[in-house]
Amino acid sequence: MAYAVVISLKQTLEPLLDSARSRIQFSGSELHPIYKDLCYLTSFFDKMTSLEDCNSVEEMEKDIKEILLGGQDLIEHHLSDAVHSAGDASWTNSAGFSRELGELKHKLAPFINLLKAKENELTRNQQLPTADVPVPVPVPVPSKMDHEIVGLEDEIPMLQELILGVDPKLQEIYVVGMFGIGKTTLTNQVYNSHIIHERFDIRLFVTVGVENKLEELLLRILSQVQTEVKKEETVLELGNRLRASLSRGTYLVILDDLRDMRVWDHLRPYFPDEGNSSRIVFTTRMTNLDCVRKYIHQKRLLDSKESWELFCKIVFADMEMYNCPSELEEIGKTIARNMGGLPLALVEIGKLVSKLQTMMERWAAFAQYLKSHIQKTAIPKVMNDELPNHLKGCFLHLGLLHPNNDFPTYELIKLWVVEGFIEPAADQSLEQIAEEYLEDLVSRGLVIVHERSYTGRIKTCGIIHNLIQEVCVGEARQQKLFHIVNKGATTKNQRRLSIQSDVVLGEDSGARSLVFLSPENQHPLAVFKFSRWARVVHALHIRFSKFPDEVLKLVRLRYLAITFDGELPSSISTLWNLQVLIIFSLQATYSPVFLPVEIWELQKLRHLHCLGFDLPVPSTDLYLRNLLTLSGVSFRTCCDGVLARIPHLIKLGVRFDPGVHGPEISCSDALFNDLHQFESFKCAVTNTSKVAFSLEGFPSGLTKLTLGICGFKWDDHTTILSELPNLQVLKLRRNSFSGPKWELRDDVYRFLKFLVLEDLDIKEWIAESEHFPALQQLLIRRCYYLQEIPVDMGEITTLKVIEVDDCNKSLRESARRIQEEQEDIGNVVLQVRIRSSSNGNTFNDLFYFSNYIFLIDALMPWFLLITYGGSIVVF
Repeated sequence: MAYAVVISLKQTLEPLLDSARSRIQFSGSELHPIYKDLCYLTSFFDKMTSLEDCNSVEEMEKDIKEILLGGQDLIEHHLSDAVHSAGDASWTNSAGFSRELGELKHKLAPFINLLKAKENELTRNQQLPTADVPVPVPVPVPSKMDHEIVGLEDEIPMLQELILGVDPKLQEIYVVGMFGIGKTTLTNQVYNSHIIHERFDIRLFVTVGVENKLEELLLRILSQVQTEVKKEETVLELGNRLRASLSRGTYLVILDDLRDMRVWDHLRPYFPDEGNSSRIVFTTRMTNLDCVRKYIHQKRLLDSKESWELFCKIVFADMEMYNCPSELEEIGKTIARNMGGLPLALVEIGKLVSKLQTMMERWAAFAQYLKSHIQKTAIPKVMNDELPNHLKGCFLHLGLLHPNNDFPTYELIKLWVVEGFIEPAADQSLEQIAEEYLEDLVSRGLVIVHERSYTGRIKTCGIIHNLIQEVCVGEARQQKLFHIVNKGATTKNQRRLSIQSDVVLGEDSGARSLVFLSPENQHPLAVFKFSRWARVVHALHIRFSKFPDEVLKLVRLRYLAITFDGELPSSISTLWNLQVLIIFSLQATYSPVFLPVEIWELQKLRHLHCLGFDLPVPSTDLYLRNLLTLSGVSFRTCCDGVLARIPHLIKLGVRFDPGVHGPEISCSDALFNDLHQFESFKCAVTNTSKVAFSLEGFPSGLTKLTLGICGFKWDDHTTILSELPNLQVLKLRRNSFSGPKWELRDDVYRFLKFLVLEDLDIKEWIAESEHFPALQQLLIRRCYYLQEIPVDMGEITTLKVIEVDDCNKSLRESARRIQEEQEDIGNVVLQVRIRSSSNGNTFNDLFYFSNYIFLIDALMPWFLLITYGGSIVVF
């Protein structure tokens, strides 16, 4: 975890080294040597995973982290004092600060020297020439636990059936599941079965893991089929030898623990398809596989009976019948049940319990502190070894969240960025890098995706298993990354707090992050008072009667999400480090007000979500050059050249009220003249009885458009949308378009991939496949009058999903007909999903419920609040 501290401290120092970016001036000669050391540490930790035998570095890493945390406290303390003492001539602490910086550099020096020496030694050892000998890889043999395999009785035949299928083509079969679930055990059982021996002439079992060097992987595979392997051969020569060997008969190759599909992409050319029913079987944690579903076997968790059986076989391994004493059975089953059906956890905890005396008191004490015992197993080390340094902070941070709940990526990404977990790159934004980190955690089987957006980006996610969440919490506590505060707890000297109930902090708590996940807290102001160095305050669930002045003293704040009544004070400008500002005022939603003009002084602001507020015209020549997203504002914000002062804006969400903004406003005149990087626009109208704004003038770069309650006419406006050259996502929601018929004539949506029709009064839709040549997903929801989907839509070659939710019977039947017709011609890619809540009178109930939703939209059409485990998402 030293890596995360290094990255965070580097990001603190970088603006201070640039006098043009910093309000507080420091001598570069004092800070630059420390920054140089941080750059070296970043480089070393990046390379450490590729160096062998780096266990000796771990202890040094802990010491380095403590030094850096002290350095971070020193620098932030000085920054806070400098801000609070602005204009105070008596404040002359620069000499003392310089001396302390020198001491920090002096403490780091011996560790930097040791690491450099260690790096040179390890690099030199790995470059020593080795003898040209075969690279043996043992073929898996039944382990000593094979006779105790539990829960595979139904899965072994299922996997065998996939492998032994009669299709003569070479098939790729994926066994998918989280780490420790038993994928390798299952595959090994099938691999060593008699029926597999008889079927295949050549059988290979190779563990891939994190090894991505193609030459080494080919050498390891070839060593199982040839007695002599020459290391000096090129990749092409090795690959051709493998292809020749596999062409001699039917083959089964198990590639165990595949982490990256790019590895298989490089290997695929050397696995021939001879039309003899050969098979490739992968075990993988990746859940984002893009292949035919019938070749995927999803490895399941154990049920309660199987969990108890495996637990007993581990705990009572020395007993012939694995019998548990009756007086221990209840508490034993409780322990086993808490492992959540994960075989690895049952085995590891079972080993610890097996060392206990078979006494009720011992087992009860063990069960009481089960979470702490999990930390003593191999599971934390397995997880720690799995992750490269740059992912560890992000992954452990997930433990802050409520288990068993979806969490919006929208918030998670921003929290990772402001926490300093993300290492910047020249060609990507911090948010883009953070999304890649999250996808990496998904591919490693540690995070589960609950929902993806129409463009494939992760929308909500969660930790894949309760046990992993517990490991995160325990490891994060040990690493001093964060601490969960429950009912009545008091805590000091914790850097990040997930406050899940009422809490009082001690004075000078030093907390850098305060994430309130419960509305029960009665002392939030006291928390702010004792956390003056806080970077993050996430308190949307706590409703303040007015904006709390205590927050204005948190001058290091980078992220503020808060709910309050009244207006935002002009002194918000004192929080000049703010990157994310999410404010919700219920009072302002009924009568929107302007933000204070001082909001334009927040030059570091990247994301502003302000339900019920508008951006005023600045009185001076100020720009928000770093602002990327803006939502919750009304159309007033889009007038008077305000958006021209946000030149890098990418996403915008607005509300339009014709009664306030005039009967018609042209987007070209009001919005987009100066937005050259603009990609996403969401708009809803409060009064559909009047004409809305014009759709003309959208910038050519627009890729995503969401409209609601606009009342446009199909014939008048859809042609304009079809002319947007880069439009990929189009969501036409509640009454965005009205009228009985949408007929596409010459309109062609050339690059549209995702189309959503939701809560519209349309009855007839006339279209052909040529109108949507790139469409991938079509979603129709609660369009109660629409009779059918154009049958020609099934002919779109790129179409993968048609989804119909709560529509009438005629529309559902048309979707089924399209599916049947496509299956008849061999199209196995297209999936048709039909969901319906209507039966009998329920359909009418749904209709009236939909009308009720219209009333809600009339109040807050531009804003949707969805709660995910104590979080609020702004769309």
